[in-house]
Amino acid sequence: MPMMFRQIALVGCGVAALMLAGCEPPLQPADAPKGGASMDTSRLPEGFSNDLQGDVSGYYMPTTEVRQGSWRLDHVFMGQSQDFTAWEGGIREGQFAPVMLEFVDESSPMIQTELGEIHTGRVRVLPRFYSVENGMLRFVGVSDELGVVQLDAQLNDDALATARRNLGAEGAVLNGTIGIGDAPPQAVGFRWWAGD
Repeated sequence: MPMMFRQIALVGCGVAALMLAGCEPPLQPADAPKGGASMDTSRLPEGFSNDLQGDVSGYYMPTTEVRQGSWRLDHVFMGQSQDFTAWEGGIREGQFAPVMLEFVDESSPMIQTELGEIHTGRVRVLPRFYSVENGMLRFVGVSDELGVVQLDAQLNDDALATARRNLGAEGAVLNGTIGIGDAPPQAVGFRWWAGD
């Protein structure tokens, strides 16, 4: 097959794969090396722990914009208790963790999905370390696109309970600081959303 037709076929396969995946853009593995210079992560904490008694699952959406270059923090996700148990027991599946941050590259092309137009450039930052104890979330992850991502935030149990009863609320239920790459940490609040 001539080279030009091979390239067209590959592009067509990529579009078909997006359609078969429910028009979700592919997520770039946050821990896969891309062939560039490797960053030194030897001093970063590792390990996972939680003392959760209730359900904190859902999407935590920033109440103010958090950005590093063209990358914007879309949400923090926290799973259900069985997700934490599985992860801490060593069960790891695909690009999923009980605590993870998802960023959107706003310079990437747009595609149409059933939810409207979205950017194709997205990355999930999976944890190298997390602790969800005494209502405090501590997270450290590494991404080739963003560098080291650190989040330290306090969960407001009463505000979360109210947001869950109301199926979402505008007020912040999680407040703390986030550091991305070499940028200084910035204050950030998150509202809770159940998701679609």
